Amino acid sequence: MKRSPFFFRMLILIAGIAAICADSFSLSLFFVLKPLCTLLILTYLFLYKNTNLTRFAHTLGIGLLFCLIGDSFLLFEHYFIFGLTSFLLAHLIFLYAFVKRQGWQWKPRVAGVLILFASAVFALVYQGLGAMLFPVLAYLTVIVVMSWQGWALALNPKMEQAGRLGLAVSLFLVSDALIALDKFYFSFPLSGVAILATYWYAIYFIARSATK
Repeated sequence: MKRSPFFFRMLILIAGIAAICADSFSLSLFFVLKPLCTLLILTYLFLYKNTNLTRFAHTLGIGLLFCLIGDSFLLFEHYFIFGLTSFLLAHLIFLYAFVKRQGWQWKPRVAGVLILFASAVFALVYQGLGAMLFPVLAYLTVIVVMSWQGWALALNPKMEQAGRLGLAVSLFLVSDALIALDKFYFSFPLSGVAILATYWYAIYFIARSATK
């Protein structure tokens, strides 16, 4: 028998908290719990998808699958570029899903705020990027455009369940900004907690935008 959505949401929350605790205490269990939490969110999307948004849900699911692949790569420092590429593909798929649903939308104020935020982050990490300059710049450009169209969808009152997407893409942008700052600018206390929490809330709210 399929469990209630609330039960599954609690399962995701428990897995996320357990993963953050495992990371904080440098436990090897983190290597299992991190991808498990993302996998649970992906499973949640397909178990409880809104049948009126089936195609949208399936496209988001493909994006979340690439997030899961990226999570697995980022468990190992020397696979960072592969993780970055996986998440780049995830953002392109999310962007496709948003534009496919309502077409390209011009929201100049939204774009301006996102560009300002991204530019500030890039200015801070620029000197530490080295050979990663162009990959990070490309990634940052894609996530800003994805966030722009996600917010455009969220601001459309005619789009069913789209309101959560504004929060989702903002959290994703913040999570990736924290990764960049921690890796290329300076390492700060509890960075792992902040990065994981904002990331999992981001992909959870993306999933929620296509579920019951």
